[in-house]
Amino acid sequence: AVVCAGGPMLNGYIKGERISVTEMFEAAGAVKSGKIKAEELCEYESRACPTCGSCAGMFTANSMNCVTEALGMALEGNGTVPMVYSERLRLAKHSGMQVMQLLKNNIRPRDILSEKAFENAFTVDMALGCSTNTVLHIPAIAREAGVKIDLAMINRISETTPNVCKLAPAGKHFMADLYHAGGVYAVMKQLADKGLLHTDLVTATGKSVAENIANAKVPDKSVIRPMDDPYSATGG
Repeated sequence: AVVCAGGPMLNGYIKGERISVTEMFEAAGAVKSGKIKAEELCEYESRACPTCGSCAGMFTANSMNCVTEALGMALEGNGTVPMVYSERLRLAKHSGMQVMQLLKNNIRPRDILSEKAFENAFTVDMALGCSTNTVLHIPAIAREAGVKIDLAMINRISETTPNVCKLAPAGKHFMADLYHAGGVYAVMKQLADKGLLHTDLVTATGKSVAENIANAKVPDKSVIRPMDDPYSATGG
């Protein structure tokens, strides 16, 4: 198995400001409280979600697709390549090709989904500041894989993992920004360099975590902050 999601949408623009679905929710409330007119709400409705795809920020779907990369069950870009980019089509084709390689080499999800893989997933989760719903979904996946996760383990990882990204709704960056800043692998490279990831694990790429992230770089340090200058010293 290889996971290949549809991908996130691009963010919208209104009055020169970058927006996503969060501003849509706030605009609906602003009409109710008389702060803006219904005509302005219509403009938000037209512009907040400008393309197909999952929400433009780090909400549940994008969180889980980034975590799936960290787990080793998806190819690079699954979490961040925007849905409307041609690269998403290539990712889908390469995922289909790779699943045949996994079949050939008899590498199955249970070979990938070890306890250490789930520790990696939560470490990346905390570094990215993912949705709190990951605390529901990751343990559910772990249970299917025969791995037990408890809240104490999640807290332990949170206490030792700096939060280096703040995407909407927590901040002003969007999934497309994370993609252009190096994506999930770039975040993983920073974590691995600080000894916070298990890098010897097999993944759906057919390579180890270390091999996957070896050449990852962070071209935009405003989106993915350095480990010594995080948003917070503990997990997001």
